[in-house]
Amino acid sequence: MRTSRWILSVGLIGLVACTTEIPTDTAGDPTSREIPASGVIRGAVLYTGPHPCSQNGHIVGSALVLVFDRRNPPPPNGLATTAVNFVAVTGDLLFPNEPRWTGSSRYCPLDHGITDDVTVTAPFAISPLVAGSYVLESFFDYTGNFLPTFKFRNLPEKGDVGGGVIDAANALLPVNQNPNYLPHFLPVDIGTPQALPAGSAPGLIPSYTMPSSGYVADNVNVTIGKVFTTTRPYFYAQGMNVAFDMTTGANAVTQVQSSDAPLCSLTQQKSGKCPFSSSSPPPGILGTSQDVNDPNYAPVLTIPQDIQVLAAPTNTLDTKGGALFESKFPHLRLVWGVGGSPMDLVNAKASPFNMQIAPFTNSTDPATGSISVWVNQYFDSTSQSWKVQTIPENTVLPEMWPLVVLSKLVDDPGHSNDPASLTAQGDATHPVVIMQGITLVGGNMAMPSGATDSDSVVGTASDLIGFGTSLTDKNGQPVIFAQDHVTVMMRPNVICFDTLFDSNNPDKRGVIVTPYLQGMTADTLSPPKMADIVPSDLLTAPEPRASVANLVKPPPGYMSGPPAIPGCLPLGRYSINVVYPNGQAWTVPNEAGACTGDATGEGSTTWGQSMLTCTVQSRNVIRSQGPRAVVEIVKGTTGYCSSHPVPQQCLTVQ
Repeated sequence: MRTSRWILSVGLIGLVACTTEIPTDTAGDPTSREIPASGVIRGAVLYTGPHPCSQNGHIVGSALVLVFDRRNPPPPNGLATTAVNFVAVTGDLLFPNEPRWTGSSRYCPLDHGITDDVTVTAPFAISPLVAGSYVLESFFDYTGNFLPTFKFRNLPEKGDVGGGVIDAANALLPVNQNPNYLPHFLPVDIGTPQALPAGSAPGLIPSYTMPSSGYVADNVNVTIGKVFTTTRPYFYAQGMNVAFDMTTGANAVTQVQSSDAPLCSLTQQKSGKCPFSSSSPPPGILGTSQDVNDPNYAPVLTIPQDIQVLAAPTNTLDTKGGALFESKFPHLRLVWGVGGSPMDLVNAKASPFNMQIAPFTNSTDPATGSISVWVNQYFDSTSQSWKVQTIPENTVLPEMWPLVVLSKLVDDPGHSNDPASLTAQGDATHPVVIMQGITLVGGNMAMPSGATDSDSVVGTASDLIGFGTSLTDKNGQPVIFAQDHVTVMMRPNVICFDTLFDSNNPDKRGVIVTPYLQGMTADTLSPPKMADIVPSDLLTAPEPRASVANLVKPPPGYMSGPPAIPGCLPLGRYSINVVYPNGQAWTVPNEAGACTGDATGEGSTTWGQSMLTCTVQSRNVIRSQGPRAVVEIVKGTTGYCSSHPVPQQCLTVQ
C-alpha cells in the first residue's frame, strides 16, 4: 500500500546569543590561533509587508534571522530545539525612513486603516559559525513580543511576518497558495563539503571542513513577506479514558485528568473527597508513575512501556472495527486556551505572557478563539495539484493538522534540578526521543467540548470520503475547522535520535522502537489475522516531498518486515507539542506554568494557594501550563520487557 510520511518535529526555538563579528586572537604569539577559524553569513534582509508599529520614537520589533543546521531544521520539518545562531536587525535600522510615534502608547498603522505594504532592506551578518550546511528562517516581530529564551514568547504570533532564505518564485506559484505549503529553504554552505561514507543513504547532507582562513557566505538574501494570520495553538492537556462496548461496538471517551487542576492526593482519596477509590490509582494514571502521589506533578496520562495495540482494521469505515482499533490507543484531548479560573485567562493575556487568547466562540474564523484543524495534503508534481495525505498505517484515514508530538524530558526524580519540568532531553550523551500522535477531526465541531466528544477514527475517515462534513472543498483546498479542542491518539512507538549531536556522523536519522511489530487487525479477530503495526513499506513506498526515509533509518541488520526495533519504550516524562505547518507551535509544560527555582531567582511555586505565584520573584503562574501537562511512559504491566528491553539507541549515546 502507499504510505504517507511521518512528519517529525518536536522543538520550539530556544535561541542562543550571537555576535556579528568573527572573534580574533589578540593574545600570545601573533602567528598562533588560539581561536579557530570560523565562518560568517552576511547579506541583506528584504521586508515587504505592513507598516510597523512605533512607540516612544522607535519602531517596535526586529527582524530575526535564525540559522539552523540543514540536517536538523526546526518544526515542522525537523527536530531542532535550538538555533545554531541568530541576529536581530532592529526595527529602527530596517525602517530608517518610517515615521515614528513619539507618544508612550503604541501606534500601529494597521489599526488606523493604513493597509498598503512597505518594502525596505537592511544589511545583516551572523557569526561565528562552524563549517556546515545551513538553512536560514526569519520573521519580523511585528508585535514586539519575541523573547528567545522563553517558550511562551519564542515563536511567531499572529501579525508577525515570516520568511527566510527561500525559493521565492516557488512560493508565489498560484498552486502553492495552500495552507499545507512548506517553503523551499535554500541551503547556505560554510566551508568545503566532504565525501559521504560509502553506502550512505541517498539525500544525506555531507560534513564540511573549515578553510584555515575562515569562510564568508556573502550576498545572502533573506526575504520576509508572509503575514501570520493565525495565533499560536494555545492549549492545556487532558488525559482521556476510552472504554469499548462489545455489544454496541462503540467507544465511551471521558476525561479523567486535566492539567488545569491539581490531582487529588491519597489523603483526599481516603477522606472521600475524590471521585475514585483509595485502593486504586487515579483514573488514567498507573500506580508506577513516579509522581502518582504528587497533586502538582502527576501526569495527565500514563502509557505502559510494553503497550500493545491492534493493527488498523482492513476496513477503516467498519464502525465496530474502527472503534475497537481506536480503543487500544492512549488518548489526549488538547483544549483551546488555559482553562482554570477566569483570572487564569486574564493573567495569560497580560505581561509577561501576552498570549493572544480569545474565548472560543464557535466562530468560523480559524484565526481567533480556536485551534485550526485541517487535512494535510502533499503536492503531486504529475497532476500539479494537492492530494490528501493519509497516515502510514491506513490509506483511508487522513493525516490532520495540527501535528502533535511528545518529546522526552530529562530525567529529574524529585524535580530538584528542573522544578518547572521544562528541559527536553537531547545532548551528546542522551538521545532525543519523540512519540507521534494521530490527530482526529472534531466530531461535533459546532459545540464546545464537554466531558465527552464524538471525535473518532471512523468519523475522521468518513469525512475524507464525503460522508458527513467534507475535509476538502471543490478546488482541492483543505477546509479549515475552528475547534475548541483536538483529540489525539498516541502511537505505540517512539523514534530515538542518537546521532543529532555527533558532528562526525552525517546521518542524523532516528530509529523506530515499538514493543510489538505486529498485532491482530481490529476487524478480523476471529479467526485472527495479523498485520504490521509499523508498515513494512514505510521507508520504501513512493513518498511526497520530505520523505520519511530522510528522517528514519532502518534498524541495525534490517533485512525485511517492519523497519523498527522490537523493544519496550523508554521510561520518563514527555512534554506535549502542537505544531502548524507554518512553524507556529505551542508546548506544555512552559515557563508560564511553574516557577523555575531558586537557581533562577524565582523561587518555588506556591502550589497551596488559589492564585499561584513565586516565592521569591513574584509573578503570576498558570497551573494548566505547568508540570502536570505531561504524558509519562511507565513500567510495563507484563514481563515482556525482560525479553524485549529498551534498545540502547533510546538510552545513551555510544
